[in-house]
Amino acid sequence: MRAKAFWLILVALGLGTKRHWHILVAILLGVVLGIYLPYPALANDVDSYSFIHQFFDVVGQLFIRLITMIVVPLVVSSLIVGVASLGDARQLGRMGVKVLSYFLLLMGISAVLGAGLALILEPGNQLQQGFLSQANVSGILQQLQQGPPQDLQTLFFNMIPRNPVESLAKAELVPVIIFTLLFGAAVASIGEAGRPVISFFEALFTATMKLTDWVMIFAVPGVFSLAFITVAKSGVGVFSELWLYGVAILGGLLIQMFVIFPLMLQVLAKINFMNVYRAISEAIMVAFGTASSSATLPITIACMERRAGVSNRIASFVLPTGATINKTGTTMFEVIAVIFLMQAYHIPMDPYRLGMIILFSIIASIGAAGVPSAGLITISIVLSSIGKVNLDYVAGGIALLWSIDRVLDMCRTVVNVMSSCTVAALVASSEGELNRDILNNDDKWTEVV
Repeated sequence: MRAKAFWLILVALGLGTKRHWHILVAILLGVVLGIYLPYPALANDVDSYSFIHQFFDVVGQLFIRLITMIVVPLVVSSLIVGVASLGDARQLGRMGVKVLSYFLLLMGISAVLGAGLALILEPGNQLQQGFLSQANVSGILQQLQQGPPQDLQTLFFNMIPRNPVESLAKAELVPVIIFTLLFGAAVASIGEAGRPVISFFEALFTATMKLTDWVMIFAVPGVFSLAFITVAKSGVGVFSELWLYGVAILGGLLIQMFVIFPLMLQVLAKINFMNVYRAISEAIMVAFGTASSSATLPITIACMERRAGVSNRIASFVLPTGATINKTGTTMFEVIAVIFLMQAYHIPMDPYRLGMIILFSIIASIGAAGVPSAGLITISIVLSSIGKVNLDYVAGGIALLWSIDRVLDMCRTVVNVMSSCTVAALVASSEGELNRDILNNDDKWTEVV
């Protein structure tokens, strides 16, 4: 029976892979199969089930590798083209201030929202202490210690690349973006002498977007595999203890998606949020499947240019920067997760500490890489900022959060992508570079998948 269901799913995934709604169907089928064939069954049952798990694990990781390999050339080429197209330094500065202001505003709102939800719902107080002591802490401390530096000064200095080539090779996007922005501004300032450089990166950007089209052929089996493996490994049992924590996270994400972003789009730019959301539907589903805003970046740019009517000049400047800096979903998660741990371990919290949690959650989310579960690694920055909390003391709680983080990370990555797209639409509207005729008329949309 299970083998028959498996082959039926494979047949379904093979039909119409260029239709974007099949990505959503693939995710749903992956979740169903993950529940139907959980990891223990695959590990201990007949060999065919073990093969199924290994096969889809390879397919999912292959898809992530394919879209991840595009990220660095896309970021570099799009930023240089975008900065060069802005013209003089004053225009670049004005645009940069506008974009950064939107990013900080959205992250600030999400941090305050997360604090409010965590204080009202008190998810940490519902957790049984015995469950904390049973948590598997093996490897958690090692992963945290291999994460970003604990002190803020080092974090900021690491944003400035000592060797841009080394940062490119390691795909460290924050220093890469800072260097690229400065280099793009320098190229733009030298006039005609910089034209060959700009032409090269324009060609690189165009070729990278074409490569994105090719890679997206594998989107359906890729996101299906990722959804299946995630559910098969995570299971649903752990949610019985952490359900209120999950409600706080998901509730905050939904408020951002259907209250905050729509209000900003309507009030500031008279844009119907549903038109934007429909335009970026492929990016939303790929973000959910991969849990990586950086990996989703090529699809995000393609959707915003081809369907949302945002000019290349705006999209190529705002979206790569937003994928690295503007992580509103991660910011809110960091606040709720830290308050959850403080409640679970009965660590006193006063207004000063709450303010520090909000501030450092914004900073930590900026420093988080656009890869799965990066926000849970940078949580150590926030914990160390509120009174030098010993990671050994809270390791059991962090291990619990890690057990369900992949599912929640998929959801907050969607919000991270939506947030950057919201800012891109707002900036394009204010600059007169939003083609509303394309945005509001899906008959004129160009296929992305």
